[in-house]
Amino acid sequence: SQQQYTNISLVLLTPSECIAWLTIFGIEAVAMVALNALEIIVYIKEHSPCQRNMYLVINQAVADMFVGGFVIIRCWDLGSRCNFWAIPFSTAFFMHVITFYFLFPLASLLNLTAISLDRTHATFRPFQHRLVKKKIFGAVIVAVWIIAGLFTASIVANFFNRLSAFEESMHIYLSYFSIFSFCLLIILVSYSSIAVKIVCGNQPHHHGATNRERKLTKTLFIVTVASLLLTLPYVISQIHLSVSLLADRSISTKTWIRLGLSAHFLFFANSFVNPVLYTFRMREFKRALFALLSCRSQPQSA
Repeated sequence: SQQQYTNISLVLLTPSECIAWLTIFGIEAVAMVALNALEIIVYIKEHSPCQRNMYLVINQAVADMFVGGFVIIRCWDLGSRCNFWAIPFSTAFFMHVITFYFLFPLASLLNLTAISLDRTHATFRPFQHRLVKKKIFGAVIVAVWIIAGLFTASIVANFFNRLSAFEESMHIYLSYFSIFSFCLLIILVSYSSIAVKIVCGNQPHHHGATNRERKLTKTLFIVTVASLLLTLPYVISQIHLSVSLLADRSISTKTWIRLGLSAHFLFFANSFVNPVLYTFRMREFKRALFALLSCRSQPQSA
């Protein structure tokens, strides 16, 4: 509940520890917003009508950039819990926190799932995939945000139901873990089938286009795996914390706070790892990014 939320404090941490965590999360927030904004600008600038599969990548960057906005709110909240400043808690403020906390990370996860399905379709039906219309990708993006919005709305509804702390925590994190597990299953099946197809399938005739699709699929697979690995510690820690609310903890509360902050840092880090991996993995993205940063115009390819 809201009152229980406001009573949680990080007074067990020393002021130097609080300043260190504020600095870490602050740098992370700036990196998330800046890198994803650069990624969006690069893809829009280099956009061509035949790059419809890049729509999902751009949508991923949008969701991750808004996650960076939540980290800024998280820093503000962290400073208040360390008694550095006060936050005027209200129902409206708490609703905004819940929205940023669940909506954008969940949209990012669902979009990664959509990307895996898109790569599967491009691998097994390459010719049909090239004929997919723009409105199909637009519909997928809209569906991603609608599903994330409905889940967030259910969380807000539980907030007004006045459930106990244990019931509320169990409902929220078990629901999130269920969605995470479902998306993980789809991603595993999708990329596993892609790997089997590439290893055991026949080589298509159009080697140039196929190689580009395979390179893009491999890059997006690496990005997806990195994001899931960074998210997994947070999901496990939150589920374990919810289950152990009524049990005696084997470690101290101070250690729990540090582990929780570390899990949050890794969880938020998955939202800026994408542009970094694109820079190393995609030559066109690297060239366009460096041209943008150096304010040089890129010549258009024929």
